[in-house]
Amino acid sequence: MTAKIGGVLLVAVLAAGCAFAYVNEDCDWRDRSEAREMAREARENAREIGRQARDQARQHARLAREMERESREVQRETARTARESAREAAHELRDAIRESVRAEREALREMRRDLRRDWGPVY
Repeated sequence: MTAKIGGVLLVAVLAAGCAFAYVNEDCDWRDRSEAREMAREARENAREIGRQARDQARQHARLAREMERESREVQRETARTARESAREAAHELRDAIRESVRAEREALREMRRDLRRDWGPVY
């Protein structure tokens, strides 16, 4: 008798489950459809965010390259200016040395002339 009651109870539970599944089938279909739509929107949003991130990374890389290029240009200009300044200083120093040597030579000649004039043939 217990087996009959257990069997009837089992059949009743299975029937109720099947009836609920049949009624709930439309809801599951709608839920799955909504879930697919939400997943599609999430993928689109992820793609858009990825695209924006790549664009931003490209822009940052481009700006970094431009800043590097400008930095190199400034360094080159600074080095060029330093070379020109050193070259000009070297030319000025060389000219000053030449002028002082020339002045010494001229003073020596003048001194020799004065000595020849004052001492005559003795010198």
